[in-house]
Amino acid sequence: MTTLALNRILLWLLMDLERREVSACVTVLAGKAKRVVQVQHGQLVGAESNLKSERLGDMLVSEGLLDAVLLEPVAAEAARRQTLLGEQLVTDGLLSAADLRAALDRQVVFRMAAALSMRGIITSDPPRSVQSSMQVPLTVAVATAFRQWVPLAAIESELLASTEEDEEPVVLDDTTPAFALLELGPAELRLAKRLTRGERLGDLLESGAPREPVLRLAGALRATGMWR
Repeated sequence: MTTLALNRILLWLLMDLERREVSACVTVLAGKAKRVVQVQHGQLVGAESNLKSERLGDMLVSEGLLDAVLLEPVAAEAARRQTLLGEQLVTDGLLSAADLRAALDRQVVFRMAAALSMRGIITSDPPRSVQSSMQVPLTVAVATAFRQWVPLAAIESELLASTEEDEEPVVLDDTTPAFALLELGPAELRLAKRLTRGERLGDLLESGAPREPVLRLAGALRATGMWR
């Protein structure tokens, strides 16, 4: 389910779970679409989705990491052996163990990003056991989602609109431990430094800085509370 909406309630809930280091199973239900975000002690550890496009095999095909014609036979062999698709891909030499772990981590963050982009009924329940070694601070996961997957229109219209109305420039604090965890690339760091100096977002865009990277970075920093 793709929409230009931004689920600000879910965003607030996730950041609150990290702040309080709480564990929970957060579900967003919109029609037949269902996504579940698993949080343990304020860290993202898993995410589920009932959408076919967010299954591992379909994701690998869309990323160009798996030939589409191989997906069905590999899935059939995995079912015959009663193993997981990812494990079968590694067994068949189509994916390394390291590449599989990275793909599974991307899948979790992508599903969380998709949940942030859907309006629906939100429920928070006690955490369930998750078979995953993934542990990512929610600040990092949310920032990654905004930098890569959350619809740009949602970031611009629902998260950054109020920024341009501020009478004074909003200064970014880049001294926090959370900021260091983002591992920004050189180009992002240069943009962040300009925000740190109090440069207005509109002025930054008018100076010729690339529009989408600027908006995505500003949205990520604002969503995680590093830029207010």
